[in-house]
Amino acid sequence: MTILPNIEEAMEDARNGKLSPYWQNDLYRECHRQKLSDEEQQALSELERILSETPQWSSEEELHHDMANIGGRVWYCHYWEEHYSMVQLTEDRNGRFNTAYVLDRNTSPEMRREAALLAQKELAECMQKWGITLLDAPVPEQMKYDSLAEAASHLMQVLNDPEHITG
Repeated sequence: MTILPNIEEAMEDARNGKLSPYWQNDLYRECHRQKLSDEEQQALSELERILSETPQWSSEEELHHDMANIGGRVWYCHYWEEHYSMVQLTEDRNGRFNTAYVLDRNTSPEMRREAALLAQKELAECMQKWGITLLDAPVPEQMKYDSLAEAASHLMQVLNDPEHITG
């Protein structure tokens, strides 16, 4: 299966300064999982040249842009550049809250725990600023949450068990 279309799409984004580190790493992982054709290798070299010459936006900037485009808001996000991990808490245009999280399964258990602890610390600081407290009752995983407190509490619960967050 060719990944040339993915590389070409990444090249277009990179020319516009919009290939975030998260998606750069995702593409490089995909490229390293298979033997690249000469055409794919040439396209990847061109992508690397573009990236070396054109500053790119951060993963956080990309998320803020995407959410603003759909009338939503980013409440919390953290992307790790040293591994394929991220944690997000967003609000859609209808006032419903979403969570997303990935902790890189190719990192050590210690690194996953450290990432989860850092996200919990940052999220706790945000919750304090927002004036919300952690809910006492467990919050089950849902596609959307009705309140910021529910969504943030769910994220905190999930981050308590980093060994079961995959990606």
